[in-house]
Amino acid sequence: MKYTLLLIASLFTAIPVWASDGWTSYANPRFGYSAEVPPGFTLTQESDNGDGATFESKDGARLLIFGAFVEDGAFAADIRQRIVWDNQKGWQITYEKVTPGWASYSGARGAGILYSRAVALCDGSAAYFQLTYPRKALKAYNRLVGRMVKSLRPATGCNQAPTSAPAAAPT
Repeated sequence: MKYTLLLIASLFTAIPVWASDGWTSYANPRFGYSAEVPPGFTLTQESDNGDGATFESKDGARLLIFGAFVEDGAFAADIRQRIVWDNQKGWQITYEKVTPGWASYSGARGAGILYSRAVALCDGSAAYFQLTYPRKALKAYNRLVGRMVKSLRPATGCNQAPTSAPAAAPT
């Protein structure tokens, strides 16, 4: 009964579910994706339109997880535009890999590090996470990013997008 109620709740709202190792599973029914949130991150805001959520940690790191419709299904073009926007915000992008089904890029600005990941979803949409964290915590976050990359995936039944993609090392 408990699992049935949890399943029903996840169909109507994005809910975090705690794992035994402290990671939280975040599922978004509007866009049909899920991702894991590292221990120490607290949900600080859910978007009004149901596309995602913001999580923050005590060390100043911020994690955005969201879905978006991709104009004309042009996933790679969407990612390239996001890279331009981040460059305009002062991020110096030092790594990028864009494929038809997934993309990652990372960079630095001052004392901060940016890591962004996206996977194509069904119906012309995509799921993203964007993590910013203090440069002094680079080694600790490198370990977390690998797991987060593997966890960002489309819902079951979405055959357009990859169910997993190789991790890329952050800056």
